[in-house]
Amino acid sequence: MSGGLFLRNGALAVFYVALVVGMATAAHAESQKEQEARIARLQDAVLAPCCYTEPVSRHQSEIALKMRIEIAKWVSAGKTDREILGAYIDLYGSKVLVDPRSKPGAWTPWVPWLTLILAMGFGCWLLRHWRAAPVPAGMSPGASELVDLPDLEIED
Repeated sequence: MSGGLFLRNGALAVFYVALVVGMATAAHAESQKEQEARIARLQDAVLAPCCYTEPVSRHQSEIALKMRIEIAKWVSAGKTDREILGAYIDLYGSKVLVDPRSKPGAWTPWVPWLTLILAMGFGCWLLRHWRAAPVPAGMSPGASELVDLPDLEIED
């Protein structure tokens, strides 16, 4: 009976080992996805230092390619986000970082045009307002020189 118990316990042990190995593999695959997401997030957080206009993830320069490779290596080596970003700040200064609070919104390009339209509208209103204002008789220059003309009447 002890042999059957050993076989059953052995089969159970093999099952548990397979279960633990399967869970470890699933955890590794999940961490791989997390690493890829972290790499993408870091590449979007750093500007290409050649022009500081586009993030490293989209820029097509040699330095941007080098930085993408460095970020992937550092993430796989286990460096934290703070360490990676700190390395780039030490190298290029704080202007290398993309600050999400400073990204212009979709409405930003319309601001100058809206301002121009509103200013023109206000200018037109102001001109009309000045033209429509009556001039007081005592304030008009040369009021004493005005000649009184007779009314023209049309006769049939």
